[in-house]
Parts: sequence; structure tokens; C-alpha cells
Amino acid sequence: MVSRAAGGRLGYNAAMPGAEDLTLHQLVEFLPPRIWYLTSNGQDMWCRRPYGFLFSTGQAAEAFAQAMGTGEQLFALGLDAGALISDDILGGLRASAVTRLFIDPAIDPDSGDVHGKILRLAPLT
Repeated sequence: MVSRAAGGRLGYNAAMPGAEDLTLHQLVEFLPPRIWYLTSNGQDMWCRRPYGFLFSTGQAAEAFAQAMGTGEQLFALGLDAGALISDDILGGLRASAVTRLFIDPAIDPDSGDVHGKILRLAPLT
């Protein structure tokens, strides 16, 4: 679960059990065949560092964006799940300081907390 703090910052509270044990191949098997993310420019993933957000459907992504109330014109963009593990995408996530990916996050309407499964991106060693 993640809480929205002052200034729209997100704070980390919990992660998906066993996520650190996933291989890249297992990650792709865990995800739906097509994943969606939010973007404002048709390429770069919208994120709240250190969190990125992935969705099973474009409708879920856009509903999340509306519920977050970012004030940005975000829309959903889909890609094959296998593309997520490309060097370009992983490098882009790391360069953007995204170290955790929410999978199908939701927002608690009462508290405003963001919750869902979280996958951690291990640092390059």
C-alpha cells in the first residue's frame, strides 16, 4: 500500500511477497500478454518516483489516472508484456529512478492510499 503525502509524493508501505525471487521470464509469465501504462506524450511512462504503474487494460489505466487527479492529460498505451524486459525499457525505468512497479493499482476512495501488487526492480550489479 502507498500513501499520498504532501506534495503528491507517494510513500512505500508493502510489496508483493516473493517478488524479489522472480526471474525476467517469470515476470513476463506473471503479467497479462498485453500491459498498459499511462503517458502524456505517447512514449514515456508517467510515474511517481520511485513507482511506475502497469495495468491489465487501458480502461483501468485511464480510470486510475482520473482517480489520481494529476491534472495532466494522461492516456493509456499498450505494449506486449515481453517488451517490458527489453534493455531499452529497463534502462529507461532505471534512468527515471523507477525501482518499483505497481501491477493493477487501485486507490482507496476513503483514504486516497494507492494499493496493489508491487514488483521491485533490482539494481544492476
